[in-house]
Amino acid sequence: MIQKENMIMKKISRRSFLLASGLVTVGAALSACGGSSASTATSSAASTAASTAASAAPAAASVSISLGHFGAANEPVTAAAETFKQQVEELSGGTMTVEIHGNSELGDAKEMAEQTSINAIQACLVSQGSLDKYDIRYALVTAPYVYQSYEHAYAVVDGPFAEWVNDGALESKGLHNVGAWDYGFRNLTNSKREVKHPEDVKGLTIRTPSEVQKVACFEALGANVQQVAFSELITALKQNTVDGQENPISTIYNNAMWEANQKYLSLTHHTWESVNLTVCNDFWQGLTDDQRDIIQKASDAARDQMRSEVQNSEADYVKKLQDEGMIVTEVDMDEFKAAMAPAWDKVAEYEGSKDDMDKFLAMVDDCKV
Repeated sequence: MIQKENMIMKKISRRSFLLASGLVTVGAALSACGGSSASTATSSAASTAASTAASAAPAAASVSISLGHFGAANEPVTAAAETFKQQVEELSGGTMTVEIHGNSELGDAKEMAEQTSINAIQACLVSQGSLDKYDIRYALVTAPYVYQSYEHAYAVVDGPFAEWVNDGALESKGLHNVGAWDYGFRNLTNSKREVKHPEDVKGLTIRTPSEVQKVACFEALGANVQQVAFSELITALKQNTVDGQENPISTIYNNAMWEANQKYLSLTHHTWESVNLTVCNDFWQGLTDDQRDIIQKASDAARDQMRSEVQNSEADYVKKLQDEGMIVTEVDMDEFKAAMAPAWDKVAEYEGSKDDMDKFLAMVDDCKV
């Protein structure tokens, strides 16, 4: 455990390490994951007396939660994280507090998941793509063109999928998923032409993240797929290193991609994903039932807010992008879905089980609304 923690801490900045380390000391008061023993400077007699006093008159220990996420100041995930903090602190009467570290202050999503698994931080907001390392079934959630709508996606991840993965697999790797919030459907932009049909994608050089679901989707459509770090994406677009990219509408607008040669926006809605409130499992198990209930209720409130904001803001963002001169095109999703068989095969291969993929697609069919 110590060696693993040291490896993770080398990945984050000295500033973030000192910050996270300080929060672990406070936040792990109730946790076997990262909990500290009494100071060596404290005498055994004093420790015994303190223990006896605590047994005689137990008091609820304070809990501090360090929460990391990737969102910038103007993104829905940031507002939802603030709601989570407010709810936790209000419902607990101030005995539980949340310190938020956004904008990837503590590392990227996969690094934050690693830090959470060893209680370097107590919680993080990460997508399914960051959780499939711990339970490969999460890779299926972001398969392309499986959801008809937001409500359809929610029905799957809140219902049969949540029940399916509630078997201890994630917990055995040090994490507990409190719940799926939202992040939105992803859409395509490019500098070359209007994309209305699958064949319009063929030959375009499209930047995607490294996740197999996104790569497989655009390879199935005939694109030349390249991976570029998000921090370098705008430069790559401006220099025409790539023709286009895919992201949620809010990300496209908040990063002013019309200024990076992105003239065409196609509402492809090709994959949906959420951020998931994920906590250190040992930390979670160390809480009282009431404290876990507070975190769950706060998460549900933040989830509902984020889902509403993501959906309600999408049309507004599209209008703003049109005002900036982008040409917006609706597509026939069924036409694109018909081209996805090779992509689904690649996702199933990555996940390791065609049976799992078939089971997941059956859930999707059962949850159609």
